[in-house]
Amino acid sequence: MFTIGEFASIGRVSVRMLRHYDEIGLLPPARVDPFSGYRYYAGTQFRELSRIVTLKELGFGLEDVATIVHGGLGPDAVHTMLLRRRAELATQLELDTTRLKRLDAHIRIAEGETIMSDPTGTAAVALRALPEERVAGATAIAPGFGPSNITPVIGPLFDRLRAAMTAAGVSPQGEAIASYDAIEDAPDGESVRASAWLIVPDDVAAGDGFTVQTLPGVIQAATIVHHGSMATIGESWQALHDWIAENGFELAGVCRERYILSQPEPQEDWVTELQQPVATTR
Repeated sequence: MFTIGEFASIGRVSVRMLRHYDEIGLLPPARVDPFSGYRYYAGTQFRELSRIVTLKELGFGLEDVATIVHGGLGPDAVHTMLLRRRAELATQLELDTTRLKRLDAHIRIAEGETIMSDPTGTAAVALRALPEERVAGATAIAPGFGPSNITPVIGPLFDRLRAAMTAAGVSPQGEAIASYDAIEDAPDGESVRASAWLIVPDDVAAGDGFTVQTLPGVIQAATIVHHGSMATIGESWQALHDWIAENGFELAGVCRERYILSQPEPQEDWVTELQQPVATTR
């Protein structure tokens, strides 16, 4: 038998943690002295402790650890729980990778590098009018602004729009356009309406799964071309808004993104024009 201190040292866990595992019934000692209350552990319990530590290191909560260790689950059920945890880690990894890219972009901005310009590294903001366009469109709700909220919504939305148009025998002519506007009466106060547009001929009518309308023209918009992944497009928008403020303009309408080159190309090769309606500051 091992004292709690010996068991903790050999098992490379803290005494406090062993006491906690005992309190919640995850790893009770093999024997408790009825007079002193000292806990004693058997050598056969090291294997169980090792399994608990491994599952904790994999990110399982104590409730799931207890289910796996003491729940009497069969191999298939344990395998399912492991697959579920893997999916959770993969999602978290994707989110953290996106955050890392955005952080790197912020660092480059702080160091004076332009990240959303043409390949020569020179920022190229252009003021121009946006023509009205006849478009087929569909909308969906995103939980908020920012790439982590928008990207999982706008991609599938375009897929559904293209599928509905194909089913109706309608072919787009020209590039895809997206716009995003806050929903004023959203219960959570955060939701955003994402709109996907594809340019179509004037004689196209609405069909099942898509509307057809004229996307209004804009007298004056500040535009810039973003090269690469959607992971850093938020920094490109911030840089464009900084330029607008620093050059005597103010925002004057809902922004748009025009996808010059996108799917099926790799995101690193995407080319997106950012369009922000502006007016001269009064």
